[in-house]
Amino acid sequence: MRLSPTLIAAALTLFSANTVHGYGILGHTLTGQVAQRFLTPETAKQVKEILSPYYDGLLSKAAPWPDTIKGQAKYRWASILHYVNTPGDNPPDSCHFEYKYSGADVVNGLFNMTSQLQHYKASPPATPEEKSAREDALRFFVHFMGDVHQPLHNSGKARGGNDAPAKWGRARTNLHRIWDGQLILKDIKDRFDNNPKAYLDNMIDMARGRWQPEAANWTYCDPDQNQGDNPWSSSTTPLEHLCPMEWSRTMNQLDCAFVWKDYDQTRDYSLEYFEKVTGPENEFLVQRLIAQSGVRMAAILNEIYDPPTPTFSEGHHCGEQASHEMPVPESVRFVKQGPRRLDN
Repeated sequence: MRLSPTLIAAALTLFSANTVHGYGILGHTLTGQVAQRFLTPETAKQVKEILSPYYDGLLSKAAPWPDTIKGQAKYRWASILHYVNTPGDNPPDSCHFEYKYSGADVVNGLFNMTSQLQHYKASPPATPEEKSAREDALRFFVHFMGDVHQPLHNSGKARGGNDAPAKWGRARTNLHRIWDGQLILKDIKDRFDNNPKAYLDNMIDMARGRWQPEAANWTYCDPDQNQGDNPWSSSTTPLEHLCPMEWSRTMNQLDCAFVWKDYDQTRDYSLEYFEKVTGPENEFLVQRLIAQSGVRMAAILNEIYDPPTPTFSEGHHCGEQASHEMPVPESVRFVKQGPRRLDN
């Protein structure tokens, strides 16, 4: 898989120019780059066929798109699918996540878009309108996978931190913007001499080494935590690696443990706070969340578009921990399943 460091460098420039929405252009670009590393060749081929030529088959290039069309009337319905509010949630004192289907949040957005991808896989689009709808579903899916792994997209307090002023050096900012990209940007500058490719490669290396054996379980889903009220269940339940409820619940807990902890609007968040969430003390948390998003994204796309015989040991369920430390493979692959009828 070819890298596109130029693309990430462009995202860095855009972020610095205050062109950040959602998880931030930089964060979404990186999650797409990670995912691309773990696609099987067949999945990468089908992704390229679905996306318009402009994207060159790159998830990283398609990932920021949903934030660029928020002002268009055609897509106004999607503007509330980038986050999930959590009633009764008040980090850092208490983090409470009890998902109830509302049809208007990032959890539902992921179920919705994945269902559409499943539908068009079973019944390929026959018209230009259907091809466009399939491309939209893929672009939204990739984007929402990034959003659901940004902790502040999983808590409604202060509008996900947008109304929580903070300091970043001499600049004024807010907690949401810090997590959308300022942490990533400074980490790339400080530890990697402004080299985004080195930052990305380091993430992949840690996923295959330092973060093992935890990383081998990133694609595992607990069925008991991912049922709930899901109107798309007829087509999403068969996907063993789609866990938006579980992911959102975990991100919500991070709002108490890290994001909102000791919040003070006069605090300089570019100092010790930055070190805690980007450094070894907490296992490079920010990078780890980006890597989790990308690996899980690839796992689901591979499960939809290229579900072959497992590459892991016979009888071992992909995503479960093996009896020995198992590195994240070059591509994440799954048990082949027979065709099943999908609802529209």
